[in-house]
Amino acid sequence: MINLQNLFRKNLPAKILALIASVIMWGYVMNEENPAVNAKFTVPIEIVNAPEGYDVSMNLKEVTFKVRATRALMASVHENDFKAVIDLSGNTEGDYESKIKAVIPQGFELLGMSDDTVKVTMESLIAHGVPVDITVMGKAAQGMEVANVKPAQQYVNVYGPRHLVESISKVSGKIKLSDNTADFTMRVKLSAISSEGEVVNNLAVLPGELDVTVQLEPGKINKIVPVRPVLVGILPEGHVLGDVRVQPVQLELSGTAKVLDGIKSLDTLPVSLAGMTATTTQEVEVSLPEGTEASSKKVTLSIEIHNK
Repeated sequence: MINLQNLFRKNLPAKILALIASVIMWGYVMNEENPAVNAKFTVPIEIVNAPEGYDVSMNLKEVTFKVRATRALMASVHENDFKAVIDLSGNTEGDYESKIKAVIPQGFELLGMSDDTVKVTMESLIAHGVPVDITVMGKAAQGMEVANVKPAQQYVNVYGPRHLVESISKVSGKIKLSDNTADFTMRVKLSAISSEGEVVNNLAVLPGELDVTVQLEPGKINKIVPVRPVLVGILPEGHVLGDVRVQPVQLELSGTAKVLDGIKSLDTLPVSLAGMTATTTQEVEVSLPEGTEASSKKVTLSIEIHNK
């Protein structure tokens, strides 16, 4: 035991110097073979603890880290091993400046960041009901026209950031006719439309599609028919009826072929001769059959009265 202690103590200063030299030499060799190097990694900014019910936007999407590590460590990592995180816990609607936290692998030194803060805007997500507007394009079959367009719902909800939702005046869908001869129902995609008439994306339309029923009816045609004056009552004694003229003598009617087929002329509303002692000119309405329209609802009636 004593010999072992003496052996250890013998030339102790030289032994200590040799140990220090070997450590220095090892560090030198390792540094030469595995030196520290710098690198840059660009990573997306991640959000944690964001409260529900808000839309979050940032002025930056990513940040670049400048890091330092040994060459061996540098070769063993990927960009995905680095993270840039902002914590939004406790924030509500408004504008904020959030600190970016760097998360880097063990053994790496962070030398710098392209940005250490990010501007964040948080906006409430809301839903609002707006009317459904369906546009019909194209043509039905000859002799047919659209009588009614009926979506399954008159109102739907749009959901998204407050400023976008509040700009919406309606949702719109389109149906294209192609020589259709009968009523039909089809599913139509809906788009949110602003008060300026522009399509607004990045909003949810709930529901995004609706069944729309299109009802068709026979189309209207035109027909020209004569106008027949209708006179009632008796002239005063000593007076006789002369010429009775109507202007215009014909009117153009519009309606379905089925309705117009049975119409040969148009009657005026009854005009009474009672008490009439002189030639008279007056405007008189015509009696329009149900389901028809006329180019004019009134005619001028001239009635000649003569003395016996």
